[in-house]
Formats: sequence, C-alpha cells, structure tokens
Amino acid sequence: MIIDVHSHCLQPDHVSEASRRADERAGYPPMQPLPFETYQEAMRVVDKSVVFGVRALACGALSPNDFTADWVAKDPDRIIGFMCIDPTEDGYLDEIDRCASDLGLRGIKIYPMLAHFNPADPLYFALYEKAQRLGLPILSHVGAHPNPRSILKYSHPLLFDEVAQAFPDLKIVIAHMGHPWQRDCAIVIRKHANVFADVSGAGWVRPYSAWEALVLMVEWGVADKLLFGSDFPFWTPGEGMTKMRRLNEQVEGTNLPRIPDEVIEGIIHRNTLELLGLE
Repeated sequence: MIIDVHSHCLQPDHVSEASRRADERAGYPPMQPLPFETYQEAMRVVDKSVVFGVRALACGALSPNDFTADWVAKDPDRIIGFMCIDPTEDGYLDEIDRCASDLGLRGIKIYPMLAHFNPADPLYFALYEKAQRLGLPILSHVGAHPNPRSILKYSHPLLFDEVAQAFPDLKIVIAHMGHPWQRDCAIVIRKHANVFADVSGAGWVRPYSAWEALVLMVEWGVADKLLFGSDFPFWTPGEGMTKMRRLNEQVEGTNLPRIPDEVIEGIIHRNTLELLGLE
C-alpha cells in the first residue's frame, strides 16, 4: 500500500492577497485554483492520501475545515482529511471537537512558524492534550519556509522533543524531515516511539540534501520511521517516488554510501495508516 501523508487542498481564496504576494516574492509561482479533478488524477498512483489546508492567522492563511471535509466527501474511500488548527485563535479547542465529531476529520495539521507560536510553549499544550485524548495525530510543518513573515525559530525539530515528552501517546509527524535540520529530526524521531517524519518535498527540491538526509536516517537507525508524502500540489506523488528512486545517481562512481534500495521502497510502501492509528 502507498500512502501520501502530505497533500494540500489550499485555494487562492483561503489566503490573503498580502500573503500571496509575500509567497510570490519568496519564489512561489502565483497561486491558481486547484480543481478536485486535478488532485484526484495526481493521486491515482497512491492507494490513499491525507489532505489539509493551511490555517495561520498571523500570515493571512485561513483554510476552512469545512472545505477540507467537502473535499474528502468527494472520494471518502481514498482520501483522509486533517483539520488545520491555529492555536492562537479563540475557540480552537471547540473547533477540534467540531471537526472530529461533525466533519469526520481524523488528524490535525499545524504551522507554528506561520501562525507565530512556539510549539513547545505550555500555553499550547491543551492542543496536544485534546489531540492525544481524541486519538488525532498531529502533522506539523517543521523546517524552512520562504515566506518572509514566517518565524523560523518556531520551526525546529528539537521543539517537538519537549512536546513528545509531555504527551508520549500522541502521534506526531515532523514534516519535510525538518529540513535543513534533518540530523536533529533523526535524533528526535529515534528518541520517541510515536514521533515520525515525512519526506515530502525534500527528495525532489534539493536532491543532494535529501540523499545526505536519508544516509543520516540510516546511520541513526530511524529510516523505518520515515513516511512518504508529496507536498502536492507543489509536486505530485509520482514525481516524488521517481526522484526518490534516483537519489543514488548523484554518488555513482564514488565511494560515498548509497541509500539501500530497500530503504527507499520501505518509505514508499510504509503502512502509514497503521503507524498513525488511522486504519
């Protein structure tokens, strides 16, 4: 089974004009409407996908969770929806309850660096307590973000060491292997049984860094905690799998280590749903 654990249904009208301009200045192409049919076609190469929007009041991104639920309803056998939560907003705990009970969304996506909150601050521990109690995995953007309004110190993998200590039964996914802090990501996911990382975006944007990161993950003995994700619509899962399988081409003819083929295939075919309690 192939699971894409990291895909988006974000639309231009979910993001303020100022935020869209900031993203474009940072190098993103102008945001276009994303038809469901485009998403569905891209996901034909996987068995199931996890989808979410972006919610970060400080940066003008406010995807409605009802939109995500409607997206899932178009193909509920193949799509799993995560609610997007900004814990700086009033009423966010009630929104978690509503999304879980009324909308059927099965996990939580957070953006600490865009929403301007420190994920290790006890002020936000009510978020994790509720997620742990309801059995909702949390997937967080971790690592670099080019938007000039993002706060990078809130986007470091080591912050989730403190969260995982306080909430040991909470399933946490560190997105993008926490790039460019992949070594720190490896240390955190090795330490905590219920903390994982996804490879979305990493292997096909900066292939040398991705090769190095996967070598590190093998050396630290945590390659079995890496989950496949595409970061669609920036890249399709097909592109992601193809480029992951080509990472070793960079070191052919050298004495540098290869990423074992079974590690790459293990990431692509990992039973993410079982690991995150989503079966």
